[in-house]
Amino acid sequence: MLDSYIHGVIRWRYIVILIVIALATWAGSGTRFLQFKSDYRMFFSQDNPQLVAFEKLQNTYTKNDNILFVVAPKDSRVFTVDVLAAVEKLSNAAWHISYSLRVDSITNFQHSQAEGDDLVVDDLVRDAANFTPAEIQRIQQIVLNEPLLVNRLISPKGHVTGISVIIQLPGKNQNTEVPEVANFARKLANEVRTENPNKGVVPL
Repeated sequence: MLDSYIHGVIRWRYIVILIVIALATWAGSGTRFLQFKSDYRMFFSQDNPQLVAFEKLQNTYTKNDNILFVVAPKDSRVFTVDVLAAVEKLSNAAWHISYSLRVDSITNFQHSQAEGDDLVVDDLVRDAANFTPAEIQRIQQIVLNEPLLVNRLISPKGHVTGISVIIQLPGKNQNTEVPEVANFARKLANEVRTENPNKGVVPL
């Protein structure tokens, strides 16, 4: 039986080759429908109760994602001129990330203070590169005593800080939107990391 099969294949080898090629071409034609999706919804059925509840929440409020830049100085000291200047620059540059809605950090925290009879609300840190030691000490005291910042954008010890960027993707094509945001964030982090080799800057 096996001998007959082998002889048959050899005898009709050209036809067999053509049939194999045709079958391979037919099977491979489906690869054009393959695509990579970064949408987590593909892991859930459309009637998944958790997914339904989540989408209802997003439809009620807003659909957004988040990028977190972590700045962890090697000497564990956030409150220095160089680190605050790096955080300030990164916070300002993060507004240029595509689809960004909001950027929060210790430098652009809206701090209010009285000046005479006026109440002034402004970024907590401006032009950090020219701060004096006394100004650094003042900023440190304000930040580490601010409940809206501690354990959110600054560690209680002041050795690690973060810059939070809220992103709202259009949702038209996540295959291009997500990489666009991620690539820009990595590029931005690398620029700050290169300019400040003694500080760790990691986009999460």
